[in-house]
Amino acid sequence: MPADFRYSRWDGTQTGFDPDADEVLSQLTDDLIYHGDLNAALRRLLQEGLEGPDGERLAGLRELLDRLRQRRQEELARGDLGSVFSEIARELREIVEEEQAAVDAAEQDATRSDDEVRREVAAAAAAERRMRLDLLPSDLAGRVRELSGYDFASSAAQGRFEELVERLRRQLLQSRLNDMAGAMADVDPENVRRTTEMLAALNSMLDERARGNEPDFAAFMASYGDFFPEDPKTLDELLAQLAARMAAFEAFLNSLTPEQRAELARLSDQLLGDQPGGLDLRWQLDQLSRNLQGQFPEMGWVSRYGPAGTGDPLSLLDAVEMVDRLGQIDAIEGLLSGTTSPGALSEVDPDVARDL
Repeated sequence: MPADFRYSRWDGTQTGFDPDADEVLSQLTDDLIYHGDLNAALRRLLQEGLEGPDGERLAGLRELLDRLRQRRQEELARGDLGSVFSEIARELREIVEEEQAAVDAAEQDATRSDDEVRREVAAAAAAERRMRLDLLPSDLAGRVRELSGYDFASSAAQGRFEELVERLRRQLLQSRLNDMAGAMADVDPENVRRTTEMLAALNSMLDERARGNEPDFAAFMASYGDFFPEDPKTLDELLAQLAARMAAFEAFLNSLTPEQRAELARLSDQLLGDQPGGLDLRWQLDQLSRNLQGQFPEMGWVSRYGPAGTGDPLSLLDAVEMVDRLGQIDAIEGLLSGTTSPGALSEVDPDVARDL
């Protein structure tokens, strides 16, 4: 009867390859006898890994680094960071095409009427709509601006446009704030106002700390704790979470061409600027990013990634999350590349490493 094997994700309860001191010493012996240098033998063992008595293998740093490099290539191949813009352009183009079809249908319907006034009014309305659609700017921000003030003939096209604008607003915030933006399921004026107040309070705490005072973190969480589902226990923990995400957004911007960065800036101004309080929100976000760059300069704010992949088109949020994962890979690779002793491996977050 064939053996029945069951595989499951490691959860800490399984019995695996757990070498003891005798096994480690056994694999050090030949190297130690040949070279006579215990530290050098340990470093080589750390690089090459361990073999268990039953053929199990504990990967060394060289193999782990190879896996990380492969993981980076797989991540980069998932999609082109610049496809964010082509996806938005595609959705806008489809909305315009749907609206143009509705304009044509409405005019054709009116031409079959015996009411001459109706035919003339319908023809004039169709001509005006076609002119506005034909004169839409080529840039994304301009198209969004013009369509925001356009009188749609198609309720379906209007609904698609409004849904796209709302989704892009959410993604702009989530791409910089990650889970914190979950408190803003709807980017309505009240949520924008409260988020701006929270960011202003956070920037004030950083200013207070810069003056040598310790801010009242408990009071801040009592007022704004619902923004932070991870429930940070200290200000430093909260800042580290925010810095990691904002650094990923900056790395995403660095990976774009200058033209794409300018396009995204204009689109952000348009989407947030036409909301009451949106410009104040944008200012507080930029201020927080500057503050965090000073607090966490090692977070990879100047990283950039490429070349473009050939995978599926990416949304803005997908692109920033991809860059976030690439940053985590870089951080672990940097730690492992400079490791000369097993104790240094304690700096690697096992949860992050497992997810990657």
